[in-house]
Amino acid sequence: MTEQSYPIPKLTITGIEISKYIIIHGEFCSPSEKTAAQELQFYIERSCGVQLPVTADSNVESPHEILVGTTNRRYDLDVSYACLGDDGFYLQVKESKLYIVGSPTRGTLYGVYTLLEDYLGWRWFAPVVEQTILSGDAALPGNLDVKFVPIVEYRDTYWYSSLNENWAVKLKVNSIIKNQACSRSIREEWGGGLGYGGPSFVHTFNVFMPISEYFAEHPEYYSLREGKRNGEHLYTQLCLTNPDVLRIMTDKVLNCLQEEPQAGIVSVSQDDSFLSDSYCQCDDCERIHQEEGSPMGSLLRFVNAIADAVKVKHPKVIIDTLAYQHTFTPPKITRPRDNVAIRICTFSPVISRKHEEQPHIKESLEIWSKICNRIYIWDYTTNFSDYIVTFPNFHTLLPNMRLFVNNHAKGIFEQGNYQSISGEFGELRTYLLAQLLWKPDQTETDFERHMNEFLQGYYGAGWQFIRQYIDDVQEIVLKSEPGARGTPTEILPPALFDAEQAKAWWDQAEALAGDEHTLQRIRRSRLQLIHWELFNNGHTDDMNANAYYKMAKDFGITHLNEGVAVPEPRSC
Repeated sequence: MTEQSYPIPKLTITGIEISKYIIIHGEFCSPSEKTAAQELQFYIERSCGVQLPVTADSNVESPHEILVGTTNRRYDLDVSYACLGDDGFYLQVKESKLYIVGSPTRGTLYGVYTLLEDYLGWRWFAPVVEQTILSGDAALPGNLDVKFVPIVEYRDTYWYSSLNENWAVKLKVNSIIKNQACSRSIREEWGGGLGYGGPSFVHTFNVFMPISEYFAEHPEYYSLREGKRNGEHLYTQLCLTNPDVLRIMTDKVLNCLQEEPQAGIVSVSQDDSFLSDSYCQCDDCERIHQEEGSPMGSLLRFVNAIADAVKVKHPKVIIDTLAYQHTFTPPKITRPRDNVAIRICTFSPVISRKHEEQPHIKESLEIWSKICNRIYIWDYTTNFSDYIVTFPNFHTLLPNMRLFVNNHAKGIFEQGNYQSISGEFGELRTYLLAQLLWKPDQTETDFERHMNEFLQGYYGAGWQFIRQYIDDVQEIVLKSEPGARGTPTEILPPALFDAEQAKAWWDQAEALAGDEHTLQRIRRSRLQLIHWELFNNGHTDDMNANAYYKMAKDFGITHLNEGVAVPEPRSC
């Protein structure tokens, strides 16, 4: 039972106390529908102190039932299931029965979590921080009739805390990640997810056609640059007009789908590169680039050909590719096939500017939305050169999400610090992004409510002092427009940032923590201020740095940035 400082609330359905109800699932229900029934039982007991029986629909019928998923009572419910997809659901009360029904894949489970959120006040702030904010009785009215189908079909907050399967499902993150650095599995009993086939979900050229395997005998398979094909170069791309390359890649994609028939997406995408001109410039490739006005021309023709072959045997599979670096500009002629997803990468060099204020991003989205029926987004929401530095981009999250969905984005991937628990506000940012992915049409008031609820639940009674810090540094960023990859003092210049006031706010938050777990969460997030104090001149002495790295290690922080681990503290 939840520890509460107020009387245990009552829950009624059409005026009938919840204790009179039983939870019904189908005798042959899906694994996630069984989980949905069990989760509903668990959280109702934690909220109300009443453990409801859970049973199959083949057993005795009761006048007071909560029907979870597909049951033999469905004839009582006048709804259409065709438009729900895998994630949509209905919540309805008819007479004295509550129906929570949706897809047996994930929809019913999402319906249960939405009911718990909206009517019993449950909040899942982080994998180890959940609570109900309900402070009184709750009642489900007899006219309850809610239908919800998410706008975004593919939702991923690629932050460390959301790699936790159980937490991700509660926040309706539905992406399965396969990556050597980190991964997220979502088992069938938790609804499964949208997973990529093959060995990687992005940058797959060298994965499917490794230089080590092909270059020695066939250098012509790789990009020609300044008259040379260099098999030792880290960022060598493929020659996309070579027919053998198309044949090999097509076979590799089809083979991976044969081995992984459950896969819904396969990435056929260029390798990552800090060199914007790493694409092939052979005569055949360059002819296409000139025709199309962009190196995306050769890539999209290549991807379309693979998509055509895939559609014959796997009509529901999506082939995903990147609009990134040299392929960011849409082509003039070629259009993506209907089973191709264009994943637009929106890297923004300025924290304070929203994507709608950056013409190259806004215009690219608008063009792609007119020629592509499946736009995916790869968005960047952290400082990749310094994970712990204060990164005040909260004011951009809602308008950016609106821009994406207004341009018909169907999948959104929000990349952040996926390597380590956060020493900044990573858990807050993850929570807010998940809320936005589920309901991107929410209002500013909704967004503010989500932020304040998180701060109070995660940081305790002194949360408003942390909110003051957030608002203060956000205002500084809006005035100074620093670079996203800047040092701490470029982001928070000493002339504008009152470090003593900031320390006082964090001190007050710590003083009101209330318990050791909350205190540790506050102190871990306070590392961003210690970071600023330590490095505000661009350098520091070894002794202080050593103490700082030890502190980070003690909090479980493993990475300073995407390529550098926290150093092992040296003994004195």
